[in-house]
Amino acid sequence: MAKQSEKPIEIKCPNCKQTREPDFNETTHRYVCSICNEPVDVQVIIEKKKRGLK
Repeated sequence: MAKQSEKPIEIKCPNCKQTREPDFNETTHRYVCSICNEPVDVQVIIEKKKRGLK
């Protein structure tokens, strides 16, 4: 298994504009903002990081 030595993913919430690490909602199985609980699409950011895009 590969080690994850990367820094945690930080996203900018489209609702409250804060840059934080998202929380994972166990009920909906989606990532949400840790401040306002607005759902955020982290999968797009993860795919961009894998490709080296910003």
